[in-house]
Amino acid sequence: MTYVSRVTFSATGELASAKASKSDNMAPYEYTAASEYHRRAQELAGYARFQDANAFALKAGEHAVASKQVAQKRIKAHALAVLDPTNPSLFITRDGMVKRKSSLEYDTEKPPLDSEKPPLLGPTGQQQGGTK
Repeated sequence: MTYVSRVTFSATGELASAKASKSDNMAPYEYTAASEYHRRAQELAGYARFQDANAFALKAGEHAVASKQVAQKRIKAHALAVLDPTNPSLFITRDGMVKRKSSLEYDTEKPPLDSEKPPLLGPTGQQQGGTK
């Protein structure tokens, strides 16, 4: 009976509430952990391992609550959902928020000088301009 109470009502309700608060987009790691713990709890209950299923259901509920909190924090701060490590314009703050840097802070590429530009070639493949 404890399994039915914890998994069906508590963890399932928390997971649905987390999805409704856009946690699947704004806090994908926490939401995925919650849904996987919930799936594992249901799987273990199918094997009649109710004590283990209860433990996983509790973890699923905790992660679902955490995902809602993270999502609400990120929505309130107008933060980006996920950090892309290949994008130098993104960074993580001390609060765990993903923010975007100004392009002036990370764009250090300078335009090439005239002497560094490759010569212009015409349609015949010969250099255009004043050289004879």
